[in-house]
Amino acid sequence: MADDPPAPDSTAPWTWWRERRLPAAGLHLDSAAAGRSSRATLAAAAAHAEREATEGAYVAMAEVAPVLAAGQAALATLLAVPPAGLAFVSSAEAGLEALLRIWPLAQGDTVAVARCEWGPNLNAFAARGLAITEISAGGDGAIDLAALEHLLASAPPALVHLTQVTSHRGLVQPVAQAAALCRAAGVPLWVDAAQALGHVDTACGADAVYVTSRKWLTGPRGVGAVGIAEPWWDRLRIQASDLAVSSRPAGTSPVWLLNAGEASIAAWVGLCQAVREFTEAGPPAVWARLAAVGAQAREALTGLPGWAVADAPGTRSAIVALRPTQDQDVTQTRARLLSEHRIVTTACHPVRAPREMTGSLLRISPHVDTTPEDLSQLHAALS
Repeated sequence: MADDPPAPDSTAPWTWWRERRLPAAGLHLDSAAAGRSSRATLAAAAAHAEREATEGAYVAMAEVAPVLAAGQAALATLLAVPPAGLAFVSSAEAGLEALLRIWPLAQGDTVAVARCEWGPNLNAFAARGLAITEISAGGDGAIDLAALEHLLASAPPALVHLTQVTSHRGLVQPVAQAAALCRAAGVPLWVDAAQALGHVDTACGADAVYVTSRKWLTGPRGVGAVGIAEPWWDRLRIQASDLAVSSRPAGTSPVWLLNAGEASIAAWVGLCQAVREFTEAGPPAVWARLAAVGAQAREALTGLPGWAVADAPGTRSAIVALRPTQDQDVTQTRARLLSEHRIVTTACHPVRAPREMTGSLLRISPHVDTTPEDLSQLHAALS
C-alpha cells in the first residue's frame, strides 16, 4: 500500500485534504456523486493492478490478503457489524440486490420506508414483489419515531428500510434510534448508507447495511460493501457454486460467499486505503467538518436571486439542495456551470425520490476542503 503523510491533528486546516489529491480541473462540488480520491488511494489501486500484470492475479491477491483483512475490519467497525459479516460487492445497488436475494422474505411481504426513499430502491422492492408502507414523517422529512414505534406494534412489516442520508437534499434519518425500536420489536432494519459512509456516523446497529466506496469516503468506483449482523447469518438463503462453497475458508460466516467472485481487487485495495485515510483523519472530525461546510454553503446561498435553499434549518449534512424559483431548467443550469465555470454539481430529478419530489433540484455537495472563496465562486456563477 502506498505511503501516506501522517494524519493531521484536529487543529490543522482542512487544506491538507486537497493537498493529498491531484489538482482539480475546476471547482468540484459533487462529492455526493463521486468524491475525489487521494493520490495514495489511486497509487494503491494502480500498484495492485501492476502486480497482477507482473506476478499473476491470484498471486497478487494472496499478497494483499492482510491489507484486505485490515480494511474489512476497519470498514466493519464503521458500519457496526462483525468483520466476518462484511463482504465486498461491486456497488451499493449490488448490496441491496444481494440482500433481497438472500433474506428470508416472501412475495407480498411489506417493507416500511420513509417518504423520501431513493427511487431505485423502491423499484428493487417492487421487482421482488414486496409491498410498501410509508412511515409518517415530520415537516423536515425525518421519520416520526413515535409513528414508527406504533407501526411496529400494530402492523409490523417484514422489514424497515431507511436511506440514512438522502441523495437529493440534506436530510439525515435517525437510524440509530430506529434500530433500537426495530430490535425491540423483532423487525429487521436495513440501512442504505451509500450517501452516509464518510459523511455521518454509520455505526447505527442495523441488521443489514450497504454502502459504496466512491462518494464521501472518496474511494474508487466499482466497489462497495454489504454488512449483516450476526443473528441473521444462519437464516440467510445464499446460493453459491460448488467451487465457491469449497473455497470458503474455515471459520468464515456465510456472508463470505457474497464477496464478488469476479471483481476488481485493485478497487478493493483502493477502498481499503481510503478507509485507512478516513480513519486516520478522525471520523468525528470529518463528520463535524462536513456538517459545518453544509451549513456554510446554505448560508452563502440563502437569498440568491432565482434560487431557494430546499433543506430544513439545522440540517447536519454537506448535501445542499437549491430549488429554482424562476422556472430555470436545472439540467441546463448544471451544464452551464460546468461548461462556463468548470463547477461540478448534480441535477436531481423526481425519479430520485418519487414519493417526495415534485420538481427538480440543483444539488451541491462540497467536501471538507471547500473554502468560502469556493462558495463565493458558486454564488457568482449562479447569479
